[in-house]
Amino acid sequence: MTDEQKSFIEYWETVDAAMLKFFGIDTSDAGIDETLIASAQEECQTPEDFARWYGDKHDLTYLDDWKAVYGVPATRTRQIAALNDLCRTAMGVAGRLFHTSGISALPPQDQSAIRAKVETFDVFTPDKDPHGERDFGAFEHNGERIFWKIAYYDTTMSKGSEDPSDQKQTVRVLTIMLASEY
Repeated sequence: MTDEQKSFIEYWETVDAAMLKFFGIDTSDAGIDETLIASAQEECQTPEDFARWYGDKHDLTYLDDWKAVYGVPATRTRQIAALNDLCRTAMGVAGRLFHTSGISALPPQDQSAIRAKVETFDVFTPDKDPHGERDFGAFEHNGERIFWKIAYYDTTMSKGSEDPSDQKQTVRVLTIMLASEY
């Protein structure tokens, strides 16, 4: 059966499988709208080609790239780190985003600049990231010390996730705050 002959649900499931294979997230985690998937099917794009196109467009990191950097197989910690990087670089798509009142009170251009610094943050040294999960960072912005932290919740958001390496049972919440609010 060709992709064109598949039902929409079958096509979507195949796109999900391709996203998981290439990036370790599914279409829901990536925030892909069903109309975008339907358009790809109508254009006779293979699910794999669509997944690659979407990943490249949104600068998603291929799991193979993570494996090349960290070795095969990726450990639980490395999987958590990869998902946390995705949460930071795809704010509000691969996790929920929360600004504290101190950040929200700043001018919009400062808020935007701070989000950009969080997205591009790469100072993960053993002394600053002892668990290797890439879940916390700190930097200066206009004389203010800024913290960001990723927390892991279960899908009901009522308790912590039992396995933060499993995106199916984990909701990531990225909080950006003034250090003085900690």
